[in-house]
Amino acid sequence: MESEPLTLQLFIGTADDRLLRPHAFYQVHRITGKTVSTPSHEILHNNTKVLEIPLLPENNMRAIIDCAGILKLRNSDIELRKGETDIGRKNTRVRMVFRVHVNQSNGRTVSLQVASNPIECSQRSAQELPLVDKQSLEKCPAPGGERMILDGHNFQHDSKVVFVEKAQVWTCPLSVDEPNHTEMDEDRTD
Repeated sequence: MESEPLTLQLFIGTADDRLLRPHAFYQVHRITGKTVSTPSHEILHNNTKVLEIPLLPENNMRAIIDCAGILKLRNSDIELRKGETDIGRKNTRVRMVFRVHVNQSNGRTVSLQVASNPIECSQRSAQELPLVDKQSLEKCPAPGGERMILDGHNFQHDSKVVFVEKAQVWTCPLSVDEPNHTEMDEDRTD
């Protein structure tokens, strides 16, 4: 376990196939209020807003990220920047990027960075989005094999449910029985 406090840096990055870099149209936004338990502060680094969150030994170097939001910049502000060629209205996928710099005993610094899965930031109509009203299971064995029934709206015939557990992801095809009723066998498809 690390004995010195560290600073976790969080910023909003691109989600396209190119090299991960700060996103030109979205930035991290510091959330405050009664429900936020994690201290943080914003800094500006090369015109990119970065949220800094302390990682403390007494918390096992862990933090709950309840202090970060994603803010869309106005297209008019982006168009004033020199060298910006992407189209803001079509570039709506982002990743949250987490970075920490760890000082080594030999005087060097090791930087560790990881990015989230892509996040879609477009404002789709609520009528288009699938909505789960109720589910028949809260938990089941990891290998699957049990039937889960989802009640909800806007399920398409080609819809899939994506399960994520730590770094493992598997999907499950749906069979839509009625307009507001969907069943699936929770058999893993890795």
